[in-house]
Amino acid sequence: MNADHSERPATGALTRLVAAHAPLVLLVTAALLAVAGWRISKLTLNTDFAELLPASDSAVVVLKEMQKRMTSLSSLDVVVQGPDATANRRFVDELARRLRALHDPVIDEVTTGVHDEQAFFEHNKYLYAPLADLEDARTRIAETSATRRSPLFANLDDQDPRQPSPLATIERRIADENHRFDKFPDNYFAYPDGSLYAVVIWLRSGFLEAGPGEHAADVIRKATLALAAERHDPTMKVGLTGNVITAAEEKNALENDLKMATAISVALVCLVVLLYFRRLTAVPFMVVPALCGVAFALAFAQLAFGFVNTATGFMGAIIVGNGINYAIVQMARYEEERRRGRAVLEAIDVALKSTWRGTGTAALAAALAYGSLAITDFRGFNQFGWIGGVGMLLSWLATLLVLPSLWVIFDRRGSAIVAPTLGGIRFARPLARLVLGHPRAVLAIGGAVTLLAILPLPKYLRDPFEYDFDKLRNQVSKHSDSEVLSGKLGPIFGRSLSPSFVLADRAEQVPEIRATLRARDESRHVLGEVRAIEDFLPGTPAVQQQKLKLLDDIRKLIDKNVNLVDDEEAATLRRLRPPDDLAVLAPTALPSGIRRFYTEADGTMGRIVAYFARQDINVWDGRVQLKLSEVVRDVKLVDGSRVRSSGWAVIFAAMLDAVIHDGPIVTLVSFAAVLALMLLLARRTGAWLIVGSLCVGVLWMVGGVAAAGVRINFLNFIALPITFGIAADYGANVYLRYQQDGVASLENVVAATGSAVALCSLTTIIGYGALLVADTEGLRSFGAAAILGELACITTAVILLPAAIVLLERRRASRIAAVASDPDIVKEVAR
Repeated sequence: MNADHSERPATGALTRLVAAHAPLVLLVTAALLAVAGWRISKLTLNTDFAELLPASDSAVVVLKEMQKRMTSLSSLDVVVQGPDATANRRFVDELARRLRALHDPVIDEVTTGVHDEQAFFEHNKYLYAPLADLEDARTRIAETSATRRSPLFANLDDQDPRQPSPLATIERRIADENHRFDKFPDNYFAYPDGSLYAVVIWLRSGFLEAGPGEHAADVIRKATLALAAERHDPTMKVGLTGNVITAAEEKNALENDLKMATAISVALVCLVVLLYFRRLTAVPFMVVPALCGVAFALAFAQLAFGFVNTATGFMGAIIVGNGINYAIVQMARYEEERRRGRAVLEAIDVALKSTWRGTGTAALAAALAYGSLAITDFRGFNQFGWIGGVGMLLSWLATLLVLPSLWVIFDRRGSAIVAPTLGGIRFARPLARLVLGHPRAVLAIGGAVTLLAILPLPKYLRDPFEYDFDKLRNQVSKHSDSEVLSGKLGPIFGRSLSPSFVLADRAEQVPEIRATLRARDESRHVLGEVRAIEDFLPGTPAVQQQKLKLLDDIRKLIDKNVNLVDDEEAATLRRLRPPDDLAVLAPTALPSGIRRFYTEADGTMGRIVAYFARQDINVWDGRVQLKLSEVVRDVKLVDGSRVRSSGWAVIFAAMLDAVIHDGPIVTLVSFAAVLALMLLLARRTGAWLIVGSLCVGVLWMVGGVAAAGVRINFLNFIALPITFGIAADYGANVYLRYQQDGVASLENVVAATGSAVALCSLTTIIGYGALLVADTEGLRSFGAAAILGELACITTAVILLPAAIVLLERRRASRIAAVASDPDIVKEVAR
């Protein structure tokens, strides 16, 4: 049987082109895949949530500025656990010594406790006494000195020689008011019973600028070697934690999720293709075009963006599941023609002629749906849209060129053989008869399901968003050894070693910023401590000068009277005597453990306000983060200037704002683009049938999501707009095949094309379903929402759409019969 190429010369020309140059097509494809593989090898995964926001978003702009101004606050924490407190302490002391001896450029400081801070405040404790107390002490000591008795043990009221002196009272009061060191046994980072000790390794700023992976691994390796060299007690356990390791574990866990999802997706797609076509060679025929789409899309991502983010990292699994759809439809038609006895080239020509329009439309619809995401500035949507759109179009192009080339070279079956019946058709034909035989009942059931889907929507849509951000974290990394150790450090450091910050433009703004934050928090109750570096000083320079003058007077009085008392009292006098070297304290005089949080990268101090969230609130609660953002994000000062802040709370609020703002836009654009495409593709009735089928399916999807309690987040929201484009494929292919073959062959359309698009949906579900095995709940929720959409849309496309077509055809036939039976019309036609 010879194919007629005269009707559609463009398609015929394509068949002849592929037949003549199949080896060259495959050779060029292999070369392009090699180049794509090289580019993909340079692709990195960026898990920073700030990368999901537009680069121009104020939260990102301010965050980048803060990162430039702030020194590194990243750390590695060594946790030592053992029953022997003395051995634990000896271990951390020696470990700290060895780590410092490394002189590693990445390591900024190694600390085992608050020894420097304690020594500093002990030495300067009288400077921290209230000015009024020092004035009172000087007066009382001077009056007591006149009695020629110990100035420290005299009492002006009853002259009891053992009554505490003014300086002893001041010392005790300072100790009572300052409990910051009480929880550190002997000034170590340790439990009171000595069963756990910690060493904090602070890292330099350049470490983060160069990228955490390689440097973190190097520091961890050196620290581990040092630990192994010192480990001598088998009962002692040593582990590493800290924000560097936590970030690395989150990234590694996500990478493992993505690799697993892609591997599972490819494996299951291969399996279902094999079961459907019942030929082993069908597997590479189907998978190669999809893998081309994946490889070229990821290479594009590397060239365009340099990395994939949390939202786009799993595009490989999705493109495999979606991109193979075009090859399935084309292969199914090709196999039909081969079963009818056509030769390879004839079957290729028919397959291309009959499917290119439907698969091209499906690819364009999918690309438009992804493209609707690309119009936003939110990079979590934008990059997803670009990568997905490119992947869909290139998968379709590979289907048109690469798949026929594979047939030409590798399909050596003779035209006289009978290929096995496609597995899916045998199961689809009874369903087709049921649907076409009872269309009213089918549509009635569809209407009932639609009403059920609508019921949960009013309540759900009032607040559909996910606010428990802890659910979006990787569950494996949440319960890793590092996280367990981090939890054990809570009694020592509290929730975090590092606060969050507001950076002023000028030091004079700091007091007003601090007061504004406190005032705003009166109605929100989310802030704990709010401090500037001046809070760690004993007053302004002028106040300190007054204190120094008083302390100098007290020192002279003690020196004048120390020889008038016995040895025991003299020893006490010398202990309580203010040191000679006390001086006005500037921020630079504070210990490094305090200065670290308030020193900018260029050494400037005095422009940073640090704040902690309250210890009794859940920082993973999005509503809490929104309140924190409201407090700190934009501080308007009395002079009209504004100081903007960023950080985790502000980034989260900005992401939620982006989803709320951009989500409806991309959904409407996606729907409008698909609708316009369907109107161009089919006649008005056909277009509305396809779009109506799609809309009912999407409504079922949203209703299912609402009923299942799946909350919307920045990952799973993407499922909605892309469902419009991907699922439009199913209805379009069924309707276009019906247009080509006519109503008489509708049963065969539903059985053959319906089973093919059902396989398409199944492979897409596999792509999404692979995400269900991920340990990140955000990925699982995306997979669940998208699967609901696929199941709903394939059901409406292969069941409700054919039932609606049957009823329309019956109505049309009735109208034709009525017209034919009208004598007036018959006479008019005859004339």
